[in-house]
Amino acid sequence: MKAATRHGRRPRALTIVSFLAVALFALWGIGTPLIGNGSLTTTDKMVTFSPYAESGFADSTTSNMYLDDTFTSEFPSIILYKQALTHGLTNGQWDPYMSGGVPLASTPNYAMASPLSVVYYVLPVWLAPAYERLLEIIVAVGGCMLFLRRLGLSRPAALTAGMVFATSGFMVAWLNFPQTRVASLIPALFWTIERYLQERRLRDAALISLPVASLLLGGFPSVAGYALVTAAAYLVVRIVAENRGQLRRAWRPAAGAGLGAAAGLGLAAFQLLPFSAFLHTWYTANRAQDATQHIDVTALLTSFAPWAFGTADPARPPLFYLGFNFIEYIGYLSAGAVVLALVAFALPRAGRAMLPRAVWVFFAAAALVWGELIYVGGWPLGVLQNTPGLQSLFAINYIGRSRSVFGFVVAVLAGIGFELLLRRRAQRTAGRPRAATWWAAGLGVVTAAFGGLLVWWGEHHASAEQALLRQQNDQTDVVGLYWRELGKGLVLVAAAVACVVVLRLAARRMTAPDYDRVWRKARFAAAAVLPVLIAVQSGSFVSLYSPNSPKDTFYPVTDTHSFLAANLGEQRFASSETGMIFGTNVAYGLRSVNGHAFINQNFTALVKGVPGDSVPFTTYIDFAASHATATSPILDLLGTKYFVTELSDPVLGTETPAQGDGTQLTLQPGRPVTAPVPITGPLRGVGILIQGAVADSLSAQDPNSWIEVAIHDANGTQIADSKRLTGTIDPTDPNGDFTVPVTADAVAAGAQLTATLTLHAKDPLTIAAKNGTTPALTAIAGADDGLRLVHVGTNAIYERLTALPRIRWASHSELVTGEYNRVQMLANGQVDGDTVVLSSSGPAASGQPGTVHVNEDGLDTISTTVNAQGLGYLVVADADQVGWTATLDGKKAPLVSADEGVVAVAVPAGTHTVALHFSAPRGTIAYTLTGVTVFGLIAVVLGEVWWNRRRRRETEPAAVA
Repeated sequence: MKAATRHGRRPRALTIVSFLAVALFALWGIGTPLIGNGSLTTTDKMVTFSPYAESGFADSTTSNMYLDDTFTSEFPSIILYKQALTHGLTNGQWDPYMSGGVPLASTPNYAMASPLSVVYYVLPVWLAPAYERLLEIIVAVGGCMLFLRRLGLSRPAALTAGMVFATSGFMVAWLNFPQTRVASLIPALFWTIERYLQERRLRDAALISLPVASLLLGGFPSVAGYALVTAAAYLVVRIVAENRGQLRRAWRPAAGAGLGAAAGLGLAAFQLLPFSAFLHTWYTANRAQDATQHIDVTALLTSFAPWAFGTADPARPPLFYLGFNFIEYIGYLSAGAVVLALVAFALPRAGRAMLPRAVWVFFAAAALVWGELIYVGGWPLGVLQNTPGLQSLFAINYIGRSRSVFGFVVAVLAGIGFELLLRRRAQRTAGRPRAATWWAAGLGVVTAAFGGLLVWWGEHHASAEQALLRQQNDQTDVVGLYWRELGKGLVLVAAAVACVVVLRLAARRMTAPDYDRVWRKARFAAAAVLPVLIAVQSGSFVSLYSPNSPKDTFYPVTDTHSFLAANLGEQRFASSETGMIFGTNVAYGLRSVNGHAFINQNFTALVKGVPGDSVPFTTYIDFAASHATATSPILDLLGTKYFVTELSDPVLGTETPAQGDGTQLTLQPGRPVTAPVPITGPLRGVGILIQGAVADSLSAQDPNSWIEVAIHDANGTQIADSKRLTGTIDPTDPNGDFTVPVTADAVAAGAQLTATLTLHAKDPLTIAAKNGTTPALTAIAGADDGLRLVHVGTNAIYERLTALPRIRWASHSELVTGEYNRVQMLANGQVDGDTVVLSSSGPAASGQPGTVHVNEDGLDTISTTVNAQGLGYLVVADADQVGWTATLDGKKAPLVSADEGVVAVAVPAGTHTVALHFSAPRGTIAYTLTGVTVFGLIAVVLGEVWWNRRRRRETEPAAVA
């Protein structure tokens, strides 16, 4: 008997197949980064940019072009926070290194408190993404498993549905972003709701709080919002369905679930309340959405043919072209999932009979509603965008992000469809009315017609893209790729349909007297093929999308980083757009004006006063490689000591064009050629004029070729030596000017210099000359412009001689009303370095001098000793207007807005200790609320357990003496 019981507990063969299918796609999709053979990041793309390319990574390639934000924002922030944690759990609430300073762990922006981020704290950051992705898969599949099992589905159907969701387009495309850490918890949210509706226990209501809090702490409010709105609708539909005719009783389960969700808000309050305080102070212009902003309906073809409209890999052209970008548009579900979901739609009567009340109706309706909003838009989307209470969710967030919920809904339908095929016909329904047959046939006709229209319209898009590429002399066969990829998807669809047909035929034969072993085997084979089919297509899709970067590309240190680390001190640097990848500086602890994060509104207004489009997007600060930008007075008052440019950027200075005589000179590899520099005195760069065609080895096909320039004085002493990769030569420009920056900016006026050029390449290079023997050189002279070129290596680094100390004393103050007036005064240099511009009234500075000594300049704390001869202001040129407080000799002091985007503290005469400290705004009430919620949930759960035990003891019959 015991043996039989143990045997009965063994998993069914189909369950094992389904589990192995999930394991197959997970391990295949993530690949060797799980064993440390590479990193599941796109830092291999990061190092193709300056300064990394010039330090030996110029030949690096990438397989994914769409994950840039992860290495400019996500990973640097994680690296910084992990370092901060080594000094205590309360550290790392603020990041002072980008955009003048931004919140770090005090808000959910980077998902630092998400339970799925735990792997980053126990593993090296370069290795953690692979295991974080594995954890997401486990949570997504496990949540689907729990939810669908709670609905009464079998393990194979539940596992298959979980696999469909975990491999859906949203879950794959947003790799390494917080978005998937939020979305992977959607099934768990539905499971806790359904569990509570069935059990009606306080502990189950309390359980709802955990996924709610985790969603909110995941760092992407729109995905959490879409999930919570959908879950709320599910809750209402289920309660109404279960209490038809007794709606007065419906308030109890609704109240219980509402309290559970409210407890989730309480658990996340420690980050949500600070987030709400920051939200209205961030620059969020131009984020509004309208009803026309949705995904092109032809993107539905990617549900079963993911690469039909291009890839994410530049080695497999064309890159994705359908409207926006791959991450925002891909709608992959798998061919098998599409077919199984259609089965669920085709068998409504059986589906409704099999599931708890209203479950089939809800998921069928949810799929149609979300599908319409995502792929059609129009007035329904417009209504939601203008509905009070929903505006903040639908009007400022791109509707395409709701693919997270849509993928889950379709995955549930796929699980339902699979279950309907697995159950015996007698268990599904007692009969099959003719209306049901007509419904299934009609659905098939409509689906085929709609699919045909999509295919035709998709071919139109492919033809248009191919015509555009032909105009650019690109011969990529876009239409051919479209039909090949579509053909692959249709073959898989046909295979899934064949499995469905076999399962349906087998179900009809199961009650026949001649049902034999052949039909049993055919039924099992067809059922086993479906999850394997999904796993194989999904594993292939995910593996082709997933990056695998060499470990040495994960934020390597270049000479630029070393120079800045040694010389920057308390100051900051700014970079041209191409000079350094913004945001990466955080990984090295280097303070920069540039950044990729939500930016304080006032700081944004100040930075916009720098010439050029310095804030091209709401979360970007980047600068033009221009002289006007590099010498901006606003950069002075922000304590910007250095301006960093790429070697291919224009050299900042006064240019003397090359004066050739029409002759040419061929530079031979490895043979130095010397020419006099056509100007005297300080020199920042020399250039050559390229003549005629350029060999492939000198362009991007051999990115490690380079030209070396050595500068000598009149005595033959070398005073500068630098090089520049030739991969930046434009082979289509036969007369391009190729300049190389040099650090000869400090030579005496009138000094005679020579330049020796050496080509390090496989092929020669023809340049403009004089007399056919001497290179005709362009020269860029140094000037008295507040700049000095002090370092040339992987970058050109200019010291900004007019930069003010980032933490300084201002002995004069001036009140200026109006943002525009303040920014214009500061941008035009009308305010001297000894004056602070106040945005609101404050005590007038005395004009007396003072000194400032910085005692501490950390992440969350700045401490100084000020020795003032009269009242003045300590100015801290950071975006510290929210969350920061000041103390003067240990007593709280006003921290005022200064120079539009930074802060200042009024300091009286004498020697004083002035400190600034960051703490999360509304933090006291936020942490109190979270603490109270934690203890309240524990009390509810333990209290219910105690009460139930007590009631059982009271109802047990007395023991017989």
